[in-house]
Amino acid sequence: MHNPEVTYPSVFGIEQTPTHWQAAFDEASSWLPKEIKTAFDPIWMKASALPFPTIKVEKWRWLDFSGMRLNEAKLWAEPQLSLDIEHILPDEAGTDRLNPLPEGVVITRLAEALRQRPGLTSQLLQQVDGTSSDKLQTLAEALGRNGLFVFVPRGIKVDGVAIARLRGRMEPGLSLTRSLIWLEAGAELSLVLDFKTQPSAQMGLVSHLGKTDVILEDGAKLNYTDISIYQQYVINLSYSQARLQKNANLTWIYSAAATELGKQSLEVDLVGEGAVAEVAGEYFPSEGQRISMDTVQNHLAARTRSNLLFRGAAIGNGEAIWRGMVYVDPAAQKTDGYQSNQNLMLGERSDVKSIPGLEICADDVSCSHGATVGRIDETELFYLAARGIPRVEAERLIVEGFFDEIIERIPDDKTKDDLRERLMQKFEAS
Repeated sequence: MHNPEVTYPSVFGIEQTPTHWQAAFDEASSWLPKEIKTAFDPIWMKASALPFPTIKVEKWRWLDFSGMRLNEAKLWAEPQLSLDIEHILPDEAGTDRLNPLPEGVVITRLAEALRQRPGLTSQLLQQVDGTSSDKLQTLAEALGRNGLFVFVPRGIKVDGVAIARLRGRMEPGLSLTRSLIWLEAGAELSLVLDFKTQPSAQMGLVSHLGKTDVILEDGAKLNYTDISIYQQYVINLSYSQARLQKNANLTWIYSAAATELGKQSLEVDLVGEGAVAEVAGEYFPSEGQRISMDTVQNHLAARTRSNLLFRGAAIGNGEAIWRGMVYVDPAAQKTDGYQSNQNLMLGERSDVKSIPGLEICADDVSCSHGATVGRIDETELFYLAARGIPRVEAERLIVEGFFDEIIERIPDDKTKDDLRERLMQKFEAS
């Protein structure tokens, strides 16, 4: 039984909301149109009142984030970002060609949308689920003023693939990003986010806090690849949440960026009957990197289906913790949910923890999970050695093949090649 007199320390090393956060919010809201500002005010009030998470909370107990020094970190609500968009259509000869986006489709920076499309942005903010009790997630929702903004109107089907190349520099302190992706009923889009940060010219501790919201209305279909790369020294906290209405369909490929220290959360809420989510992701911490990855599949309506596959590896003294949960609401009869997490430890000092979970509150469902943690199979190495392949090259081929099932789902060849090369550089460097 819990003793109410026992207190647990905050994982961030502070107990109270820093006083300078209020000034940061006021500054970030000073230029907003009135209809937008009124949407952010209650979110900020909630964020400032929520407690910091403690080590008693299961998902927070594995890593120590007190090194972020939030009580003194400057908050950057609108980090400087640039955005380039490519809309690629395959022509009849099989080669790619660039095309403008269909009329009405918007892909821009959030800061630009807030300034130039306040009405549209306000509508989207009203669609976002604001029930989180996580202080850091709510802070990102309240303060983030820049990131990716995507809107596809009702019934518009965007052929080919749209690639959003987001670039920015994160200064010492805490940079906040916010991305909003909204497909109205019957809309379709294939989207690749390629987000890379550059080193800061200033010395000091650099942290990032991000939130992405994906809203799919009835019958909308989104194929979304999210690949974000941060500098090694960045402490990264990222939250991604998708909300699917009736018969919506989401395919989500997620690359969990490993840095010196990071925690990432990916949640899919299937709130409409017949909604479907296919989620695949990877993580690969190498020397000096630690990452905690949480995935949640919430089945909240009947006849919903989710299938999640995450593959991870750790090399050198890299450390990874994956926690997965499939939740089925009492109303979600005829649900089909599955989660799989497969991991390789590629060194004596590496460490991987895999913690799957099911919470089933309905009696007519099909839900299961699988999780493995192991090392490269010596039989596979023997097979390759017998064909004259040196051990190191054999290990590389096995690791590359291990991740390829995830990488090959990406709809853009250049993005596939870039991610494959980055993962293999991690292997070779260690």
